[in-house]
Order: sequence, then C-alpha cells, then structure tokens
Amino acid sequence: MKLISWNVRGLGKARTFRETQQMVHEHRPQILFLCETKMMPKQMQNTARRLQFQNCFEVSRKGLGGGLVMMWTSEVTFEVKSFSNHHVDAVVHSENGSYWRCTGIYGHPESDQKRHT
Repeated sequence: MKLISWNVRGLGKARTFRETQQMVHEHRPQILFLCETKMMPKQMQNTARRLQFQNCFEVSRKGLGGGLVMMWTSEVTFEVKSFSNHHVDAVVHSENGSYWRCTGIYGHPESDQKRHT
C-alpha cells in the first residue's frame, strides 16, 4: 500500500494541482494526505474526484490558511477516528483482517504553539 503526505501550500493554484496530479499518476498511492490546502470542503471533494480518489475527508481551512484532506481509493477501507485543524487520525483495514493506524499531521505554524498540534 502506498501513502503520500504533502504540504501543498495552496492546492487551488493551477501549477500545484498539476504537480499533485503528476505525482499521483506516477506513484499511484491508495491514500493521499494533503495539508495547507487553503480550500473549502466542496472544493476539496471536487479535487479528490479530479485526482481519481473515490473518497475523501476534509477539514476546512481556517480563514484563508490551513485546510486538510485525506483521500483514499475504493480499494481501501478507511475509518476516521478523530480530527482537528492539525490532524486526521484513522484506522485502515486490510483485506486479510489486519488493521493499522494512519495519522496525517499538520504542525502548528508558530513554534511557540507547537504543543497545540
């Protein structure tokens, strides 16, 4: 199983979307975690479809910054357990009955606030 995590610093930019699309095409991850998308949930859902992911869980941006999205393909059984502006935590179930924890983290941008991550 392949997983990619990336701080995109604004997924709405055409160049960033193209780079993301190329990376997804080249590596074919089953799970993709993107932070600092700077997008609203509806925009992220549309982006997930454009990137060929059937499922996504999004955390809205705060003001004009932030925003998280976890995308996964239909071959993955994914169960979100918790989330905040700084993380998405989930359990991934494998076909053989095993499972593992998948946590995408976006650290607080201000160093004196890192403890809130």
